[in-house]
Amino acid sequence: MQFTMSKILLVTIGGSFQPIVTAIRSLQPDRVIFIASDGDKGSKSQVIGADTPCEIRRGTEVIERLPNIPTQVELGDKFKPERDLILIQNPDDLKECYLGATQCIRKLQQNPDVEIIADYTGGTKTMSAALVLAALDCSIPLYLTVAGARENLIKFERGESTQQVDTNFPRA
Repeated sequence: MQFTMSKILLVTIGGSFQPIVTAIRSLQPDRVIFIASDGDKGSKSQVIGADTPCEIRRGTEVIERLPNIPTQVELGDKFKPERDLILIQNPDDLKECYLGATQCIRKLQQNPDVEIIADYTGGTKTMSAALVLAALDCSIPLYLTVAGARENLIKFERGESTQQVDTNFPRA
């Protein structure tokens, strides 16, 4: 019997859910851990919000509403909010974001039968930077979901792809 490692993906969640859906579909993880902001206006609604919390917008107009990300990518029983959702109180606090990501990765690394990867596309700049730092410090592969041609600097457009980031460069 062949044993396969379980692949766990950490993602930061921001205002746009589409690149996160793309990353999950591209990378095909067995489990996804979402790093999201807490509070009334937090990005956690895209992860655990009822009904259709994910909005596709054209400017200020909502043109389509979709279910939360775990429902869209059909995680089903593989998603457990109490285990797979890291809530950040201040998504602009680098220390809080970094500690949340690092503690999660270090705990996961205690199990030698898991492959841990991270996609830092979503979230505040601080959340993304913290996940990058945590991934580098913990030596896990990094991914970024990018549009085919980056013509819209405001948000991602459909037609994006998820690519591994080269982290093999000298560091002090």
